Amino acid sequence: MADISSLINPPDEKEEQAPVVPKTEDGKIPEDTILASFDKIKTHFPAARIKKIMQSDEEIGKVAQATPIVVGRALEIFMANLVEAAISEAKASGVRRIAASHVRAAVENTEQFDFLVDAVLKYQLK
Repeated sequence: MADISSLINPPDEKEEQAPVVPKTEDGKIPEDTILASFDKIKTHFPAARIKKIMQSDEEIGKVAQATPIVVGRALEIFMANLVEAAISEAKASGVRRIAASHVRAAVENTEQFDFLVDAVLKYQLK
């Protein structure tokens, strides 16, 4: 049987080195370099829609170009964590399909999701 590390990182593949980021004399990274790096981030949530939602709040003024992308990526990570917790609850119940009750249990049993308890209870009462 093959060693798992050789399957993950085959020996014939060269490891990619991190690109060298040019800095200005004062040690800061130029803004165009930062924006170019955000263009490479692919998210499943459309940045334009996130920006529109953010700007629908009257207290929010202009939104930097990178902000909706970062918020979209954070949303993806949050959703992945919530779904993983719901999967754990479903497996503990002995079922293979996630139901709303599993998401509710994940929210109630995971400290990270405490801020959602009221929303889950409100949904449960409907």
